[in-house]
Amino acid sequence: MKVLNRIKKNADFNRVIEEGRIIKSNSLTLYFQKNTLGFTRIGISIPKKSGNAVVRNKMRRQIRAIIASDVSLDKSYDVILIARKQFDINQFIKTKQDINELFKKVG
Repeated sequence: MKVLNRIKKNADFNRVIEEGRIIKSNSLTLYFQKNTLGFTRIGISIPKKSGNAVVRNKMRRQIRAIIASDVSLDKSYDVILIARKQFDINQFIKTKQDINELFKKVG
């Protein structure tokens, strides 16, 4: 995933979470909102309750890898993915299916 396609600013995260729509799965929550940039930007948030820094970074890497390989970023959306308590780093295939289903619902 290119740096251009990432949301890093706290103000952008808050705007999408407050004004955007929400879709939930068992392991992930997805907030999305249309943007005017012409490409999709994605932000990933992992709560501290999920584990130590090593575990959280592994979760983030897995999500980025799935998005880079499977998800089409042609549309113009701002997307925030937040991991939930049920997220399991050992179930990569299930996570991949959840992410694909969430992005299909977005459009």
